Amino acid sequence: MKIELTVDRGPCDTELRSWCLGIAIYTLVSIALNTLFAPSALTFIGFAIAVIANVCLLIGCLRYNHVLVGIWLIYALLIAINFPFAILGTIFHFGGYREASGFNNVILALLFYIVMMLICLFCARIVYSYHLQLKNRQGNPQHTVVV
Repeated sequence: MKIELTVDRGPCDTELRSWCLGIAIYTLVSIALNTLFAPSALTFIGFAIAVIANVCLLIGCLRYNHVLVGIWLIYALLIAINFPFAILGTIFHFGGYREASGFNNVILALLFYIVMMLICLFCARIVYSYHLQLKNRQGNPQHTVVV
């Protein structure tokens, strides 16, 4: 079974742009609500990185700019780098990872981080595909015949 890194269309045969807009809006709303109702859940640096990355994704989708869309991929890379630390922190109870997941049970906290990583990978695949679409579109400008 071969899994491709890019897709031409989103799930249910929809446009990738609409999925990227949805990812950005959903993440910004969830960050805002999380900050209001659980202010200790995010550090300021993590909050700033998440907000900047998702605002860049939102503006990049609205202005069809592949560079701004690509900034979100750095955010996804940081999440992927943090994943092993989250798993080890949950198992060995250091760094506050178990408490940050909202569960005291190790199995539920591990399940939380695994599901969050799968969702992040799904979103990164869609954003990467849209990034490549924009890059190819901007690299090959449309030629019009002037009469």
